[in-house]
Amino acid sequence: MHKGLENIKKISKILEHLITLIQIVLIIIILMVSLFWFFELMEVNTFDFMLPFIDQIKALMHANFGAELQKGQAGLDGSLFIFIAILGLSVYVITQIKTFLKHYDKILAKQIVVAKQNAEDAFNIQLAIEKKHTLLNYKNIVILVKVSLKSLLKDMYQTENDTKKIDRKLEDAALVGFYNIMKTLPGCGFSKDGQTLIITAKRFESVDMILLKITEALEKLKAEYKTKKIAFNANMAIDVYTDKVLLKDVYADLKTLLTLNMPNEILCYGNFCNRYELMKKQLFEAYLKGTYDITDDENIWALVKKN
Repeated sequence: MHKGLENIKKISKILEHLITLIQIVLIIIILMVSLFWFFELMEVNTFDFMLPFIDQIKALMHANFGAELQKGQAGLDGSLFIFIAILGLSVYVITQIKTFLKHYDKILAKQIVVAKQNAEDAFNIQLAIEKKHTLLNYKNIVILVKVSLKSLLKDMYQTENDTKKIDRKLEDAALVGFYNIMKTLPGCGFSKDGQTLIITAKRFESVDMILLKITEALEKLKAEYKTKKIAFNANMAIDVYTDKVLLKDVYADLKTLLTLNMPNEILCYGNFCNRYELMKKQLFEAYLKGTYDITDDENIWALVKKN
């Protein structure tokens, strides 16, 4: 719509310039005819070069206003006066038209601004709809949970800050214990990569249920292992992807978050946050952990349970 208004504005501006040109020409003609008339009355022949033009004016005026024209006692022909009056009236009318065009130009300028804003708002709405439609295609969830144990007891044969090393079999058992709690979740798939449990689901709406179960399982295992003087920790990361993307590609990208080594934090990228915002009811909230140099500078977020 604003394109049409801009075209009208251009036409209006051209008309304004054209009218200004006509106005200048009419004023010059009025000035020249007035000077001729003045010098004719003074019986000065300075402007006699205009006689052919003046004769045409007088003939035209007599042809149209012959009955109204009256000669004075000195034989003064009023045709030039009528001609000047008509041109003066024309200049006045043109001035009013020019004033109107300037006013209309301001109105058009405001309408163009409004039309552009409306077009931009409509575009943003359409963009938001398309973005939402695209995000809704991200239905699949993958969560990585890497379990690690650390002894809370000091080794008497090592330095003061060293602790006893945890046997690998004990960490394997801890991962199995975590899996045994999680496997009761409906609609989830599980696989293992070393000390990392990979949880997948095909329904994004189940994400809060899965995260709550993970939180509960970790709290239970932490309390259980604390009695054994062992700290139970888990590095976690979550992402979402479409059916067109291979899980192995998502896993390779998501595994990078585990290398940041932020125990007991559920880390994610911005694309997960965007999809999670479309949830009608959210039991978790995301906050920005910071920008990290992973492959490129990337904003990393963490999910925390709402109070």
